[in-house]
Amino acid sequence: MKRSVLTTIVTAAFVSTLSFPATVSASYRPIPNEFAAAAIYVPSTNKMIYSFKPDKPHAAASLSKLVAGLVFLDTRPNWNTSMRSIQKDEVGGGRLRVDVGTRLALRDWWNAAIGASVNNAMNVIARSTGLSESAFAQRMNSKVKSLGTTQSVFYEPTGMNEHNMTSAADMVKIAKAAFDRSEIQSASVARGHYYTLAGASRYYNTTNVSFYDDSQVWMSGAKTGYLHESEYNLVTELEPYYPDGSHDPKKKVIVVVLGAPTKQGSFDSAKRMALWAWTQEEAFKAVKAPPGNRVTYGMTNADVTRVQTILARDKSVYADGRVTGYFGPLTLAAVKKFQEKYGIAKPGVLGYGQVGPNTWAKLVEIE
Repeated sequence: MKRSVLTTIVTAAFVSTLSFPATVSASYRPIPNEFAAAAIYVPSTNKMIYSFKPDKPHAAASLSKLVAGLVFLDTRPNWNTSMRSIQKDEVGGGRLRVDVGTRLALRDWWNAAIGASVNNAMNVIARSTGLSESAFAQRMNSKVKSLGTTQSVFYEPTGMNEHNMTSAADMVKIAKAAFDRSEIQSASVARGHYYTLAGASRYYNTTNVSFYDDSQVWMSGAKTGYLHESEYNLVTELEPYYPDGSHDPKKKVIVVVLGAPTKQGSFDSAKRMALWAWTQEEAFKAVKAPPGNRVTYGMTNADVTRVQTILARDKSVYADGRVTGYFGPLTLAAVKKFQEKYGIAKPGVLGYGQVGPNTWAKLVEIE
């Protein structure tokens, strides 16, 4: 039986400033009507290697629970605290089949909410913070904004509200932060969870069992979601799994599938996308760190030569293509076009026309 190992690979500081380079390759070919939007991202190199409608808003459904989970974890909960369910927690959809008024430890409610996508459990978790539903939603929106999302908005923690929205690109950023938390990983990757009620042990499966015993993929995080408005959503973190029982964290990918026609189809798509991603060797090669030197108009040095050499590869930004080592008007115009092309800077923005850290990072990426 496979067992997931929890790893922590991302610092909160990196996650909070996450921005994506251009897609490395778009050669993954989806089958007809495979999904409404999708993305494949390599955490180790910060490369989005495939995307389809990455910025199109899509109903988040229970993917909302990853954001709610991050907000809850920010409160540093005492897992042994017991909480009683109330009638207001019963919002329909997936639920832990216990009577209203049942008292369980926060750990049990948490495992059900994250692992089995249980709505009444997620509401208990949110209530345990002492925040009202609207205040909790405000925290969710502040959280995703801090992660750099642009299309995500949340009104409640379960995902039952069809107006909870995200996008494939946003969900990569959310998942990167969420799966970095061992509390979310451990709840999501288990086959199932036990809890004790009235002296008897009870068990339920998680929603992610499709990958638990898969012979080709190693799951280190996953979350499903479904509403009629969203169809089947899935975000998962996968590594290649080998016959000898080993797996390769250096080839970890985050795969987002939004709007698949069936639940199994969402898992099948995620697996196909991961298997394709692992054939893209260049995607897993880290780019060289950019230099710390700022390059500006009037300078003459080796850094200017390097900038010009890289810019000259793209005739749409540097048609002249001269490599002189002098940062003159032609190079200035080329740098501005380069910044505009990749969304780094624009007229009126500080750094426009200068090669600073963000421009260097993009130049080195494509060097």
